[in-house]
Amino acid sequence: MNTFNFNSDIESLISRLKQLEAENSIWKENTLMLQRSLDELKQEFRDREELQQVQTMQQTILQLSAQVAELQESLSQLSVGDNGFIYPGNNQIINQEEDLEDDEMVSHLLDLMEEDPE
Repeated sequence: MNTFNFNSDIESLISRLKQLEAENSIWKENTLMLQRSLDELKQEFRDREELQQVQTMQQTILQLSAQVAELQESLSQLSVGDNGFIYPGNNQIINQEEDLEDDEMVSHLLDLMEEDPE
């Protein structure tokens, strides 16, 4: 092997190493730039207005569901008499066989309302 070829091979290897180092440096810079962009996009995604709107809607739905359940509970405690009047469920309904006058019915309803202050 002659000295010229050996020096030429070493210079070629050194040149190739420098080229690879330069390419590696460019890759690192591009990777860091992409990572920063990705981090910014992730933060924008987490902070987006729609997410806050969805969370607000979920809370509103939960509140409405609770109110509906409360209303259903209240309605389930009421009774409707054969005469169409609504009475609290824990009180007796006027017997239809009794032929009550209007003023007697009003009086009875007032009595029922006084018994159950709801």
